[in-house]
Amino acid sequence: MKALKINIIAIAVLAIAFQLTNVAWYSLAGERWVELAGLKNVADIAAATSPMAYISSILNAALFCFMLAWLFIKIRVENAVQGIIYAVSFYGCFVFFESLTKDLFHLRPMMLTLINEGVNFINYTLAGAVLGAWRKYEA
Repeated sequence: MKALKINIIAIAVLAIAFQLTNVAWYSLAGERWVELAGLKNVADIAAATSPMAYISSILNAALFCFMLAWLFIKIRVENAVQGIIYAVSFYGCFVFFESLTKDLFHLRPMMLTLINEGVNFINYTLAGAVLGAWRKYEA
């Protein structure tokens, strides 16, 4: 039986895909997200955003996908469906409820949490599917 390896190409593709889903998601959320977040407007946000935010986003996506790929090898995820189940389970346990709790204590609107976490749910689902299906084996 060939041993599974971490698929660096899949991780790179996912890190880029996460950036695209983030742009699409927040474009759809638009003014509602700006209003709930207590920001002025989309143009001001774009002008004030530091390059470090984009670097952090790409680094976060790559590190998350690397760790998920490593976990999938350890727990022997065999296909996209298993990958989605595990990734969404991790998301619910380690991300969503943590963010929800923090936002509730910070008195942020629940809709803001749902908007912010909606894109994470999509990204975790995508990562689970891709890393579960796009497997790499040692030669």
